[in-house]
Amino acid sequence: MKTQNIMMTCAVLLLAAVATFFLSHPKRERLDGPESVPPVEKVQNARSRPAVEKQKESASQTPARRVTAATLGAVETAAAPQTEKEKREAEETRKVDEFDALTDQWMVPSKKSVSMKDVDAFVERFRSVPKSRKKECLQRALNLVPDENVMLLAGILLDKSQDKELVELVFNDVLNRNEDVKKPILQQIFKDKEHPCWADTAWILDVTGELPKNK
Repeated sequence: MKTQNIMMTCAVLLLAAVATFFLSHPKRERLDGPESVPPVEKVQNARSRPAVEKQKESASQTPARRVTAATLGAVETAAAPQTEKEKREAEETRKVDEFDALTDQWMVPSKKSVSMKDVDAFVERFRSVPKSRKKECLQRALNLVPDENVMLLAGILLDKSQDKELVELVFNDVLNRNEDVKKPILQQIFKDKEHPCWADTAWILDVTGELPKNK
């Protein structure tokens, strides 16, 4: 019995010693956890982290800046004339606009008769219009120029350097004008047998009894 009592006493003392040891060292269980980093290392990591983050931020922004610069360069390049075709088209548009602007000036009946100087200026401006745009410009002028200013159109009609199609457009327009406007123009055409519309003019004058007797 005494031996058993001694063994029981020793076991109790051993358990008490083990419990006392663990209670006095509670943090040793978490040596491998995040809080096991020494204070000095924590400070060093805290100081080095902003520098690393700045490097990452700089690296992420660099491509964006390069793309922006490339985009701006592309926009500037697109804004500037790139080809001779574009330059030519811009010049053609300018000449068309100039003729249309001159046509607009003669939309209202003139208080004074159209002078030969006015006719020459109108014809010369029409000559500068690109061939591919002449028809549209001429049709616009035929619709806008009134009978009082029709001599401007007669200048184009009597210009044999113009394409026959354009001359015939003006000729057909003149035939629909007031008689007082039409007759002088037809008589002027009849004087030039080389004019593309001479045969039609001679027939009209003959039918209306206005064919000059000495012809």
